[in-house]
Amino acid sequence: MATSTPEQKCLFQYESNWYSLMPGESDESKRAAEQTKQRLNDHLSSMLLSQNLLLLFGSGASVAVGGPSMQALWDEAADSQKTVFKEICDSVGHPIDKNDIEALLSCCQGAQAFVEKSKSDKIKAFIEAIEGIIRDRCRNLEKWSKDQGKNQTTVDIIAHHSMLLSRVVPRRQDLPRTRVFTTNYDLCLEFAAKGKRMPILDGFDLITPRTFDGRWFDYDFVRRSMREGSPDFLESVFHLYKLHGSVDWHRSTDGIVRDPDTKTPYLIYPRNEKFALSFEQPFLEMMSRFQMALREKDTALLLIGFGFNDHHLNQPIYHALATNPNFKLLVVDHAPVEKLAIGRSWEKLYLLQQSGAPIDVIQMDFKDFPAFLPTYSKARASNTQDKAAQLLKVLSAKS
Repeated sequence: MATSTPEQKCLFQYESNWYSLMPGESDESKRAAEQTKQRLNDHLSSMLLSQNLLLLFGSGASVAVGGPSMQALWDEAADSQKTVFKEICDSVGHPIDKNDIEALLSCCQGAQAFVEKSKSDKIKAFIEAIEGIIRDRCRNLEKWSKDQGKNQTTVDIIAHHSMLLSRVVPRRQDLPRTRVFTTNYDLCLEFAAKGKRMPILDGFDLITPRTFDGRWFDYDFVRRSMREGSPDFLESVFHLYKLHGSVDWHRSTDGIVRDPDTKTPYLIYPRNEKFALSFEQPFLEMMSRFQMALREKDTALLLIGFGFNDHHLNQPIYHALATNPNFKLLVVDHAPVEKLAIGRSWEKLYLLQQSGAPIDVIQMDFKDFPAFLPTYSKARASNTQDKAAQLLKVLSAKS
């Protein structure tokens, strides 16, 4: 079923009016759209030039390029398990017309401890089957294309991730590396980084099999020259934190290792116990890094396709908005207008934005957003021109 493309528009800090980025037929409408684009470009440039640049990808970023939505996972689970699906829903107390795969898995997990062994075994097998669907759907990127009736390669699918990384990763060498956080299990970001030849610091060592050790987030890559006294930091390196695990993580007796062929990936599956699981390693290390990053001065956070459905991630963001005076937040979402209102899912974010918290919101599909981001060099040039213009204005006033 085709979905209509939403109107691209922005909501800026302190304001309640949305500004369209799409020009109409009239000259006035075209001028207004150009002014909004320029204003958005200024805001994006300011974020890219922040001392600490953070990104948080939610499931919307993967869904936008063909990844499985929660509805799609529900439909596939109902179809593949149709002989037992209604029975399981009834036995764990989940309404079959409530298409919520996370709630269903949560009910199944809770019911296992209270039913007789035969039912418990059936529920356990059901959980394993659903988790297998989630694992396989997140692992096979090229199947995303086929499900949409297309014939794209992995390179085509991750093209938007690649463009975004090319805009946010290159930075001045004296600034901290860009830090990318994601709740997604798939490998879109890893494939995009490989295509762009961007080294990743992801907490895993460099010895095969690669094993997780949080100390690796404190290391870096340098280029050492025999002719120069000091090492030179390698360009385009970024940090990657997979907050809910990855389809190529495997839990072994030696710890968490990278194994692209694992049949049992180490993931925090969508169910209500994910808050508790986030306090186990390596998720605890990832969460600690996220919380610490939000407290740093002059920090900008870009939220892309994040639905504010994870309480353990929402709270650090709200806390940063309330307590970090040098924090800026930009939210990119397919349809934020209907969520930002009293009584809606983003009510708290709406109240913070209306009270003057440094929040900008863009209604835009993820596939369109990377093209709006200026390159780092253009952001610096724009910032230099603005400062020069301000200086000339001051000098003219004094004269």
